[in-house]
Amino acid sequence: MKAGSISKFRTGIMALISLAFILPLLFLIGTAIRTRQDYMTSPGGLPRSFTLDNITGAWTQAGLGQALVVSLIVAVIACIVCASTALAGAFWFRIHQGRVARGLNVLLVASYTIPMVAWLIPVFVMLANARLLNNIVVAGIIAGVASLPFAIYLIHTFFRQALTTELLEAAALDGARVLKVFWYIAIPMSRPALASVVALVFVWTFGDLLMAATLLQGNPQVYTLTLAATTLSTREEVNLQGQAAAALVSLIPVLLVFMVAQRSLAAGFGAGSGK
Repeated sequence: MKAGSISKFRTGIMALISLAFILPLLFLIGTAIRTRQDYMTSPGGLPRSFTLDNITGAWTQAGLGQALVVSLIVAVIACIVCASTALAGAFWFRIHQGRVARGLNVLLVASYTIPMVAWLIPVFVMLANARLLNNIVVAGIIAGVASLPFAIYLIHTFFRQALTTELLEAAALDGARVLKVFWYIAIPMSRPALASVVALVFVWTFGDLLMAATLLQGNPQVYTLTLAATTLSTREEVNLQGQAAAALVSLIPVLLVFMVAQRSLAAGFGAGSGK
């Protein structure tokens, strides 16, 4: 098969894969901006009349403005906790090559396979006993800690490729201690991987429902966007258009973060491959 044919084949495969993500997004947008009558006439058809009433109604009814602020606060706290801790942890694993360090690293990465519900229920009980439920700061910290295994793995993989043994030895010969190496070499060098971690943790936390429903369910004033969206439907009435509008609102910050962090994500996952 010629190179041109291979390129066209890959392009076709990528186009088919993209459709699996684009079509649901278009359906979501169409559901959110259609008039009620148009939607009831043909729920799965193409929209013919448009309105912003669903978005404004969901914004007012579910309090999406306040929920948006809460989601942003929780996500930012999670990013700060996860990025700072993962950076220090990954650097420690990089400069310690012993059997104990390798075992701890494997154990930490393996812990990421534990289902969230398996540890979230005990965490809920402990926070309830300490009267720390419905606290957005605590929720942000828990969300950041939950993403630590992946974040440490990603940054540590970057350090193994970019923060070479020769570089560490050269810094030691120049008299740089561990803290100076971490502050002046590791942190500036880790910016692509760190940006990737921040972007992914933000997206995961911003779109989380299970953790928010467990830790923040008792106070509507601290509902996140995903949790506030669930209030638009009841047992008697399922407001699909309202929920679609709320989902559309929640997608906007996520898409903006991905647009801004696109280059950092590519650099972070491919960092060090050419070194």
